[in-house]
Amino acid sequence: MVGGGRFVVSTVAALAVVLSLGACAGEVEAPTSVAERQVTLAQSKSYAQLLRNEASSRLPEIVLKQVAESTDVSIACDADPAGLLRSWTSTMKILVTNSTAARVQQVADDLAATFVEQGWKADLAEESTDTLVVTRLRSATSLADMAITATSKATDQVPSIQVTATGVCALTGGPESDEVTKLEQDAANAG
Repeated sequence: MVGGGRFVVSTVAALAVVLSLGACAGEVEAPTSVAERQVTLAQSKSYAQLLRNEASSRLPEIVLKQVAESTDVSIACDADPAGLLRSWTSTMKILVTNSTAARVQQVADDLAATFVEQGWKADLAEESTDTLVVTRLRSATSLADMAITATSKATDQVPSIQVTATGVCALTGGPESDEVTKLEQDAANAG
């Protein structure tokens, strides 16, 4: 357990460096291949969870009603439909207070702006509508990307902000491998 603690501390420190280097995004180019990154799925999971938690912690407490759901799962990377290349996706859906419902999009925009100020690039996703706005955030220096989804009051929707962080792809033994099943089982037990 002591060694595991050092891993967590190292991972937290690494993410802090990655987030703080966001302002240098134009100067540092992230590796493009899995071999260059040498990242494990456990590390992809750590990067995704830490980024999701960091983003969620930047939301002002006054707007938060409750965390509606939180999910953690590995997914096959688009480049490998067989599922040997996998990344970790970590999501938190936060319901906003009634007094914030009318300005949920502004709260989500303000959250995205805190990352843009650190050098992240923000793009409006194609699936955005009048009541659902998805902002994708990327940084050349980060080992995870993020999407911030604002759902304003619509017929069947409760006003909410969803933060989804996705770690880099890592080579695994596939969706049924011991590594993948253990990480997913640990995530299910923690949630």
